[in-house]
Amino acid sequence: MSDEIHEILKIPDLPVIEIVDDLVQVFKEFMVVNAALKLDLFSWLAENGPATPEKLATGTGIRAEYVTSLLGMLYYLDMVRKAGDEFSISPAARMNFVRNSPFYQGDYIMNLPADDSPWKDLAVYLTKPEQKTTFDTSSLQAVRSEANHALRGTIQSVTNVLKTWDRFSDAKKFLEMNGGHGLYAIAACQNNPQMTATVLTGSADPSVAKEYVVRFGMEDRIRVLPGDLSVYTDQGCDIILIAHALYSMIDRLDDVLSKVSSILTPNGLLISNHWFSRPPIGTGMQGLYELELAIHNHYHELPDKELFESLCLKHNLPILQAGVIRSRYGESTIHMAEKK
Repeated sequence: MSDEIHEILKIPDLPVIEIVDDLVQVFKEFMVVNAALKLDLFSWLAENGPATPEKLATGTGIRAEYVTSLLGMLYYLDMVRKAGDEFSISPAARMNFVRNSPFYQGDYIMNLPADDSPWKDLAVYLTKPEQKTTFDTSSLQAVRSEANHALRGTIQSVTNVLKTWDRFSDAKKFLEMNGGHGLYAIAACQNNPQMTATVLTGSADPSVAKEYVVRFGMEDRIRVLPGDLSVYTDQGCDIILIAHALYSMIDRLDDVLSKVSSILTPNGLLISNHWFSRPPIGTGMQGLYELELAIHNHYHELPDKELFESLCLKHNLPILQAGVIRSRYGESTIHMAEKK
């Protein structure tokens, strides 16, 4: 039996289709928050306090005919509060959407619908993955997005592991390789006042790392350089940190670890944090999380943990300690290798 209807007047009146309307509603709500972030509405409210719609329109540049309904939508989402004629920022929005908050996540939100976002090209990832080389984006916004997410626990976890090294307090020079945002170097220097650091940003725009260095008052202790290890000419580095930067270097991993070893001082430390190849995870019942994890892991895994460890040993970097930490894409492996 065919479900086709060939006469328009026989198509039933369906003013509400929940499966469609709910999906569209969520998308529109996301785009409202995205627009508010782009316009710095939350930061403006945090700085200027409760404001009428008219005052907010003048301060943010939002057209007066739209501002009241925009605020109404943000009120519905509990991102602003209302008292009389004035609106103020909610505690949750103040924590996560104000630029100078240490918990700021606005760049993470704004990067999702960016032109180079993998989520805008998902059909290609699902059908022709060989046409892609990464599930990350490379824009300035993407580096800021990654920094937002890294501050949700990854930087803290890796730094706490690093601090367990018995020579950490004596280390003087730190190198963060292809980090992009420089937050590992900043955290390390905050926990060792005698340490100076270099951040190599790889192919990422170095301006984000420079912004963070200034923000945390580390201009006199941390320098930021574009490029990879080939631009690093110093010798005698005490700690080299490489976090999720080796996936694009699998074919030259031997050379990279040789260079790392040549830079490290005797008894210096390599600390590595990466995902390694593993069996497919999940049953499909966790839906979106498992889908994202499966696609991401296709591009962001080192194929063989034993090979990595053997290459470290080959270049006089025997593994001192190994363990795992939680991350948004499953457990990653931390290796600490001390040069001999």
